[in-house]
Amino acid sequence: MYMKPRLNVIWNEIYCKRCIICVEVCPVQALAFERDEIVERPGCIRCYQCERYCPDIAIEVMDEEKR
Repeated sequence: MYMKPRLNVIWNEIYCKRCIICVEVCPVQALAFERDEIVERPGCIRCYQCERYCPDIAIEVMDEEKR
């Protein structure tokens, strides 16, 4: 499986170059880089900053109605 669904975030490990920009821009520290993966922690507020700033289009924030 290449798309890894999380609580609110879908991370594409194939596209991701592990620059951790998504982790750095998250205002509530809901993302972390652990064991070569982007991991979502509880607390995502769906601000879409990780999706917006990802240079590799490797992050997608799920809309609330799609959950």
